[in-house]
Amino acid sequence: MRVFLVCALLVQASFVSADPTSSSLRDTLDSYRTAQAFDCRNVSCKRLRSCEEACFKLLQCGQSVRDGDHDGIPCENLCSRRC
Repeated sequence: MRVFLVCALLVQASFVSADPTSSSLRDTLDSYRTAQAFDCRNVSCKRLRSCEEACFKLLQCGQSVRDGDHDGIPCENLCSRRC
């Protein structure tokens, strides 16, 4: 999975200007760093730190238990919108 993320980052970065302060490049790098901070351990929603982490576990790890009512909003104690 990390190889895919790195490849996606490189492809996207090639379309962004070479200016390292570009907001698009910065957003891409921030999302990559955030994804690296999460893992696929199965813990309760109460133990998660953010909506982004809940979305990562739902979408990247396939933990459908995060969305108990199947409305696309994981861990509704953290998230108020769909991922």
